[in-house]
Amino acid sequence: MPQLKTQKPAYSPPPTELVPLAGLLLATLVTYASTFSYGWVYDDPPQIPQNQDLVWGRIGFLFTHQLWAPMGGMEARFYRPLLTLWFLLNKTLFGLNPHWFHVTSVLVHLVASVLAFFVARELLKDASAALFACAIFALHPLQVESASWISSVNDPLAAALCFASFLIYRKARRQQRNAGVEWILAGTFFLLALFTKEVSIVLPGIILVDLWFDRAGDVRSISSARFLLKAISPYAVMAVLWLALRSWVLRGAEAASSPVAWSAILLTAPEIFLFNLYRVLVPAGLSPQYDFHLIESAGSAQFLLASITIIALASFAIQVARHAPRLWVALAWLTLPQLPTFNLRWMNQDDFVHDRYMYMSMLGVALLAGSAYSWIRRKWPEQQLVRPLAVCIAVTLAFASAIQSEYWANDVILFSRAVSRAPENEWAQLNYGSALSAHGKFAEAAPHFVRSYELEPGWRAADFAGFAFQQFGDLPQSEHWFSAALQLNPSLATAWFGMGQIRLLQHRPQDAIPYLKKALELQPTADGFHFELGDALEQVSQLSAAIDEYKAELQLHPYQSGARKALERLQPSGLIDR
Repeated sequence: MPQLKTQKPAYSPPPTELVPLAGLLLATLVTYASTFSYGWVYDDPPQIPQNQDLVWGRIGFLFTHQLWAPMGGMEARFYRPLLTLWFLLNKTLFGLNPHWFHVTSVLVHLVASVLAFFVARELLKDASAALFACAIFALHPLQVESASWISSVNDPLAAALCFASFLIYRKARRQQRNAGVEWILAGTFFLLALFTKEVSIVLPGIILVDLWFDRAGDVRSISSARFLLKAISPYAVMAVLWLALRSWVLRGAEAASSPVAWSAILLTAPEIFLFNLYRVLVPAGLSPQYDFHLIESAGSAQFLLASITIIALASFAIQVARHAPRLWVALAWLTLPQLPTFNLRWMNQDDFVHDRYMYMSMLGVALLAGSAYSWIRRKWPEQQLVRPLAVCIAVTLAFASAIQSEYWANDVILFSRAVSRAPENEWAQLNYGSALSAHGKFAEAAPHFVRSYELEPGWRAADFAGFAFQQFGDLPQSEHWFSAALQLNPSLATAWFGMGQIRLLQHRPQDAIPYLKKALELQPTADGFHFELGDALEQVSQLSAAIDEYKAELQLHPYQSGARKALERLQPSGLIDR
C-alpha cells in the first residue's frame, strides 16, 4: 500500500525574516492606535458593562447558557462561552474601562496576523510572499470591524485558534510517528475555537482539502484510510462534543430563526458571495449595515447575472489551481468560512451582510495575494517593482483602515455612517435612532424609528418610537406607536409601561393602573415599574397599596430615591424597610 512520503522538517524563520514581520505588526498597531480612546458601541453595553452575570461567581452560568441569556428575552442564537470568558478576564484586569478592552482587541488581531504569517510561510514556502500575505490580512479594511469593535473580538480570537490548530496539524503530519500530543493539541485548539465562534466548524473541511491537494507531500497517493482517520479523528471528536454540548445548552432556549425560505437563501447566496468579493477588491464605503435584500425569484436578472459570474470565477479558479495545487487550500480558506453566513435564518431580517463575517476568509485572500506575489517574482525575476508595489498596497490599505476605524468611535458616528451608506436598511435607521436617544436627542431620533418601521414593521421600532415621542412631549404620537408595538408583541412590558406613563402624564391615574399592572406582570423586577404603579395608586388615594409598591421598588432597587422620598412622605415615622 502506498505510504506518505517523508517531508522535510518545518522551516524555522531566521531573525532576518522576523524583523520585517515585527515592522509590519508595528504598522498594524499604529493603524489601530486611535481605537484605544474609543468607548462602548453597538452590542458592547449589554454584553459587558450592563451584564450583571459577568462575574467569576457566575462562571458556571456563563458556560451553561447561550450568549444572550444574561440579557433576558433575547433569542438563542449563539453559544460562545470563551467570548464571555474573554470579557470577564478583561473586566477583572481593567475594570469597565473600554479603552483597555480596545487595546486587547487589537492585540488579538495582531496575534491572528502573526499566525496568518506562519500559515502563509508554511503553505507558500516563500518568506517575502508570506509577509505580503500577512500585510493583506492585517491591514485590509474589511478587518476594521473586528479590530475596532470590542464585541467582535471573537472573530480574531476564533481565527487565531483555528490558525494555531492548522499549524499544529501540519506539524503532526510531518512527524507522523510519536505525534500523539500534536494531534490532541490540534483538536483542543479546534474545540476552543468552536467555543468562541461557530464559523470554526469549517476547519476540518479546510484540512481535508489540504490533505487531498498537497502534492508536495504526494497526498494523492495516500489510500490509507488509517492515516486519513488519524488526521481527521481529533476534529471529528471535538466537533461531536461541541455539537452535543451546544444542543444541551440551547435545549430550553427560544430558538432564533427568521422566516426566510430556503429557496430564497439559495437564490441569494451567490449575490452575497459576490458582494463579499467586491468589498475585498474595493474596500471603500464600508458600513456596519448595507442595503442588501433577498432574491426570491430564480428568473430575476440579479440572480442570473450573479450565477453566471460565480460559474465564470469558479471555472477560472479551477483552471489556475490545477496548475498550482497549493491554491486549493487558499480557496478553501476563502470560501468555506463564508458558508455558515449563508444560513440567513440565523440573521436578523435584512441584516445579512457584515464585514466581520469575512475575517477568517481574509486568510484565503491573503494566501492568493501571496501566491500572486511569489509567481510574479519567479516570472520576472529581473523586475524590481514587485516589492515597492507591495509596500504601496500595504500602506494604502493601512491608511484606508485607519480612516474606516474612525467610524467606530461612538454609536452616533457609527450609525450616522450606516444611515448614509444604507438608508433603506431598517436596522441602520433603528440603531441610529437608538444612538441619538442615548444622547437625549429624542426629537432627532423619532423620525429614524418611524422610518425603520416603514421599511419593515417591527415591534422594536414602534416601541422605541413611542418612547422617543413620549420624551419630548408628543403624547398622541407616543400612544400611537406604543399601541402599534403591542399589536405586534402583546408581551412587550416596556410598551405597557409606556402606555401607563402616558395616562399619568394626562392626569388619568385610574386609567394608568391596569397598564402598569400588566407591565409588572410581564416584567416584575424592572427598574421603576413598581414606583410608577405606586405613584398612580397614591394619586387615587390607595395609600396602603401605594406604600407596598414603593417598598417593593426599594427592595429591588435600593438606589431609587423617588420611592424612598415617597415612603418618607407617606410614613412620617420613618419606618421604611431597608
